[in-house]
Amino acid sequence: MSEYHMAIHRCAERYRDMQIAAGVPSTDPLWKFNMELMFGCRDGLPIMKLNRWLGYIQGVLIERGLTTVQAERDWTRPLFRPLDFPSEAA
Repeated sequence: MSEYHMAIHRCAERYRDMQIAAGVPSTDPLWKFNMELMFGCRDGLPIMKLNRWLGYIQGVLIERGLTTVQAERDWTRPLFRPLDFPSEAA
C-alpha cells in the first residue's frame, strides 16, 4: 500500500471504530461502504476514487452526529498535509 492508501485506510479504521462505539449494526449500508473503502485501499484503487468515498463517509457520519466537521479537519489534516505538500513537511 502507498502512504496515501495507508492514510485513507487509517481513516476508514477510525470510522469503523466510531460506528462500533455508536452501536451501528454491521448490516448498515454505511458500515458496508466503509469496509469497501478499506478493501479499496488494500487493493490499490485510485486515490481520487477513494477520496470521494472518504468524503461521502465523513459526510454521513457528520450528518448522523458521530463526528463533526471540525473534528475531521483536526484529525485528517496532520495525516494528509505531509502527503499533499511534502516540501512543507521538511
